[in-house]
Amino acid sequence: MNFRPTQLASTVLTLCFFAGYVSAQTSSYEAYKSQFQNRLGVADTLTEKLLAQRQAIRAGYDVQAMEGPVDPATYKLGPGDGIYLNVYAAHSLDQDLTVTPEGRIIIPRTGQVDVAGLTVPEAEKKINSLLLKDYKEPNASISLRKLRSIKISVLGDVLAPGMQTATALSRVSELIDKSGGFVGKSSLRNIEVRDQTGKVRVTADLVRYLVTGDLASNPLVESGDVIVVPRAHRYVIISGSVGDPGQKEFVKGEKLSTLLRVARGTNQDARLDSVEIARFLQDNPSRAERFYVNFLAGEDPDIHDGDVVSVRGTSQYHIPRVVAVGGEVVNPGKYSIELGATHLLDVIKRAGGILPSGSLEEAVVLRRAGTGSWEADPEYIMIQQISAADPKRVTDDQYNYYMARTRQLGRSVMVVNFKSLIEKNDVSQDILLRDEDSVWIPRARGFVSVIGSVNSQGNIAFTPGMRYKEYIAKAGGYTSSADRSQVRVINSKTSSYINPSSDSDYELGPGDTIVIPAEHPTFWEDFGKVTAITAQVITIFAGIFLLAKK
Repeated sequence: MNFRPTQLASTVLTLCFFAGYVSAQTSSYEAYKSQFQNRLGVADTLTEKLLAQRQAIRAGYDVQAMEGPVDPATYKLGPGDGIYLNVYAAHSLDQDLTVTPEGRIIIPRTGQVDVAGLTVPEAEKKINSLLLKDYKEPNASISLRKLRSIKISVLGDVLAPGMQTATALSRVSELIDKSGGFVGKSSLRNIEVRDQTGKVRVTADLVRYLVTGDLASNPLVESGDVIVVPRAHRYVIISGSVGDPGQKEFVKGEKLSTLLRVARGTNQDARLDSVEIARFLQDNPSRAERFYVNFLAGEDPDIHDGDVVSVRGTSQYHIPRVVAVGGEVVNPGKYSIELGATHLLDVIKRAGGILPSGSLEEAVVLRRAGTGSWEADPEYIMIQQISAADPKRVTDDQYNYYMARTRQLGRSVMVVNFKSLIEKNDVSQDILLRDEDSVWIPRARGFVSVIGSVNSQGNIAFTPGMRYKEYIAKAGGYTSSADRSQVRVINSKTSSYINPSSDSDYELGPGDTIVIPAEHPTFWEDFGKVTAITAQVITIFAGIFLLAKK
């Protein structure tokens, strides 16, 4: 291909211009790299991503996403807005028009109209006034075809401060996002939007906007606006029964109601009749005065810088309280109770009642030991420490006390006569239940065990009213080595030792054990060591139902 000298020169100039443009782009990128490289010499990927996003936004900016229909009564026209003019009296004037940089629309062969700052109805009225010179009833109307692009400056604590392109329907949060978002301790609640004169036109509170959806807290921008994101340095604290307790940025003029909304509202257990506010004194900032606000009665004071707001909650609100019913009942399981109101018989009836196979004589109510129980008993702890250091220093009384306490295994058996309660409706036995009680109805064993120095150890069928000597007789009677003065009965419910010869009122029940020792001076000491654990089988068995469910 042959080039003339003028064409060659033109081509060379074009190539040089393009090469210079590429060189300029490269140097700009190198400047970016040198500015944001970290100590390892790797470019800041966050900033790279930000610049890529900004380029993508610019590339696709013709697609105008909007929150909803534009309100013609509030939208103000400005330079760059694209409109469509429709004239009923002269369709030859129907056309697309653009508001000029001077803020006018020019209607060919008719004239021009200043529309900058006017709403759509106001602009239509002004156009009709112009057309009335040539048409009797022009009935002109306009509609928006394209929103104008405007320049907005975003300054302060943002990742990439500078000029951003927006539309008249863009909001403050969008422009901050385009600038890379907040950095450090940026203020999210005291963002200033200044007009071209530098005056604060409006403020933005993006926390309130994000929490409550209040669009007024995220205002629209206008051409020439400057968004200034300051650094947050004033705070209040809200604690207690609110959705999001913690430190919140202070906003001047904010009321308690607004602060509660910013904290994502109050919980159901909140006591709003006595919200506490601690406020530091101006003349002595190291001291604070405290006062209470009845928010329910309409009190809604202003919040001051440094205030500490405490929303108290009801301590026992919606705390589940249950008891376990197990063993020989129709419907074993957990049942809710109301403290101070639910009795034993109420729960038994809700469990379907006791089955015929259940033993009323052996049924127990177990109560979990809590604060102040034997688990924190100083005497018990002291004996435990002495025994660990030197078991020989433990006296007989201390040993017996320690073993009696140990047998409780963290639970105590409530004294309840189920037979009187169920068969005689004895209300004195209908005790109030507490949280985590266990009601255990064992299967009727129907026998009394006789062990020790008898001729035929074993289980003897239980007969109501039968005395311990009669059971011993049925077990073959005493052996020659039996110590008849030391006969003891172990109660099946409490695992306590009873001397039947001295306690004439004690009636044996099913599951009881009669122990006949031999004539040996240390029998009961040795036997006590063994039964310290084994005698608690029924207590463990009864308590395991609730514990296994937790």
